[in-house]
Amino acid sequence: MDLPGAVATAAPLLAVTAVATSLVHRALRQLPGSVRPWVAVCAVAGLLTVATYGWGAAHLYTPDIAETCATVHRVAWDGHFGTTSLLPLSRLCAAGVDLVPGYVNPALAALAAAVVASLGMAVRALRRVVRV
Repeated sequence: MDLPGAVATAAPLLAVTAVATSLVHRALRQLPGSVRPWVAVCAVAGLLTVATYGWGAAHLYTPDIAETCATVHRVAWDGHFGTTSLLPLSRLCAAGVDLVPGYVNPALAALAAAVVASLGMAVRALRRVVRV
């Protein structure tokens, strides 16, 4: 990728990250102290989940799947296995050969679990603050 293309790709991502960080920071200031760390972890894990899903989903797109399978994975594309799945992310070239990197789906599961766990802990901390 040339430099102007890289800048054109990175600029919107950096802008979205900056806006999300600003909104999370503003929201964190209004929360009780014991809840803030859990909400911060939840927000970061949520952003990482979205970014990881986007990274995996980017591997689903290819203008010519037969050519991509042949050049990148060195296997012939088999139409019987050439299905696409959005959850879990998968696009098969042939039996056992996937365009989506193998670490994407386990990372999505771990990050989603981190979001749920930290959200649960934030609710628990908030209930303790409200009771007192």
